[in-house]
Amino acid sequence: MEIRGIWITTTASQVLNSPQNIAEAMNFLADTGFNVVFPVVWNNGETIYPSKVMGENFGIEINQKFKGRDPLAELIAEAKRVNIAVIPWFEYGFASSYQKQNDAILTKKPEWAAIDANKKPVVKNGFTWLNAFDSQVQEFLLSLFLEVVKKYDIAGIQGDDRFPALPSEAGYDDKTIARYNQEFNQSPPANIKDPTWLQWRADILSNFLTRVYREIINIKPELIISLSPSVYPWGYENYLQDSQAWVDLGLVDLIHPQVYWKEFDTYKRDIDRFIASNFSKQQLPQLVPGILLKQSTYRISPEYLVQAIKYNRSVGLQGELLFFYEGLLEDNKALAKVLKAEVYAKPPGKFDPKEIKNNSFTHRRINSHYITRNISQEIILKAQFDWVEPFSQGIAAVKMGYKYAYIDKIGKLLTRFDYDVAEPCREGLALVKFKNLYGYIDVTGNLKIKQQFNGAKSFSEGLAAVKKGDKWGYIGQGYIGNNVPLVIPTNFDDAKSFSEGLAAVKIADKWGYIDKQGNGIIQFNFDDASNFSAGIALVKFRDKLGYIDKNGNYLIQPQFDDADIFSEGLAPAKLGNKWGYINQYAEFTIPPNFDNAKPFVDGMALVNVGDKWGYIRKC
Repeated sequence: MEIRGIWITTTASQVLNSPQNIAEAMNFLADTGFNVVFPVVWNNGETIYPSKVMGENFGIEINQKFKGRDPLAELIAEAKRVNIAVIPWFEYGFASSYQKQNDAILTKKPEWAAIDANKKPVVKNGFTWLNAFDSQVQEFLLSLFLEVVKKYDIAGIQGDDRFPALPSEAGYDDKTIARYNQEFNQSPPANIKDPTWLQWRADILSNFLTRVYREIINIKPELIISLSPSVYPWGYENYLQDSQAWVDLGLVDLIHPQVYWKEFDTYKRDIDRFIASNFSKQQLPQLVPGILLKQSTYRISPEYLVQAIKYNRSVGLQGELLFFYEGLLEDNKALAKVLKAEVYAKPPGKFDPKEIKNNSFTHRRINSHYITRNISQEIILKAQFDWVEPFSQGIAAVKMGYKYAYIDKIGKLLTRFDYDVAEPCREGLALVKFKNLYGYIDVTGNLKIKQQFNGAKSFSEGLAAVKKGDKWGYIGQGYIGNNVPLVIPTNFDDAKSFSEGLAAVKIADKWGYIDKQGNGIIQFNFDDASNFSAGIALVKFRDKLGYIDKNGNYLIQPQFDDADIFSEGLAPAKLGNKWGYINQYAEFTIPPNFDNAKPFVDGMALVNVGDKWGYIRKC
């Protein structure tokens, strides 16, 4: 399935003006090769559907141009007739009007206005903004979304560069100032792009999006959550749209960054950047970029449009969303003709929300509790995450979407959801990975050893194996980087953690053991080597596994096809295709009758026979 989408506006467009126009547009789009449309349902402080919410709050149920009709219901019926999916588009989001002298919403509720540092209402590029941080404003926008979700048979719902969003000039209203002051014991900075101030406000919007996501999927879990933000990081810096976080936290099913460049090379630059830096392989199916067809006097050339769509497919993107419908009609339908003749010549396949949802987290989140992104804005009790690791030294790694954070034992977030790897805390420090580099945090969530290593392992016996470039060495807990030498220099091709005073390290193709001064203790004779436990280590030699003592002498000659560590006097060992348990004399005290076997813990071991797993006792 390809995702071939188009926005339908009320600005410079006639589509929604009559049922006949809607029917003709749907026929035209189906014939051109589209399978999903995004009709506007909210702009200039009015809805393009009969809204009970608007009627109760502002006395105007629908844009007066459409009074007596329901354009959204008409469009859904016509789209369904030609197998086109419908995702209503809340175009204005938190913007209440555009170039209006009389803003109906703020005239009735002036306290809802976004306020800048000069204590004036925020108006940017002609748009007047509601305060997206205000709880009443958030409730109002959410009620509009939920109204459409409950009332109409739709495939999804969409916010764009104004939802969730707020110009970075905003946030200087009394309530937000008091909130910031309570947390940081100071007033917000005058610099609207101060990093802490920027992130703090963006987090409020991300928190609200989390709530919107949760409430929608709890009503209709099959609905697609679609967002079309400004391009990151520009949208983050100027409109507080932390769209990278939305993707990382799994809060969006489809995302359509507005890559509205008027030259292909610039479009290609951003697509390449997204793939290289912003979207992992798992996340890539969610990326369906927005392409600008028409804006004021500009219209994309047929050559550029075809080139952009072909490039999307060449890098693995299975769709695009075009802005907007009227661009297809100009110059005797030139763009529509080239789409139908070339890149949209083959049918796209029916737009299938279930297929899209396969890449999301919805199935595990229905009726679940959610956490906020801002670590200091809410204490979480009995929170449910996508994944929870066991507590270690008072903290636990938790996962939302694709990213990890840490919580304490009362459920309070100690860090942001920033980490790709988050290991259990060992010896007061936890290993984390951020932007492809490893570092260590302490039990309060503070970064103690900054991210600087290409590879790393948890601390053990006061040392941690770390990789710089393509070589491994060891650091102590006081390491700060820069020109400070490592405790054991990076002389090794691979390295494992210390255990019982020794660590397995690799030079060239062979493994041996060193002490904490970096001295070679056991010669580099092995094809693989594990940590010592109770004075015994599992090693591999010429495709067979055996066990050595701390002098490097074989206690059990290499003879097994696979094996694991000794625990409680026994070790799982494999001969041929079956596992059993051996003692320190290599005798199978438990015969090899299992398809898989794990070490003993508290007198019991997990074993597998066929498709069944169970536990056995030692005696």
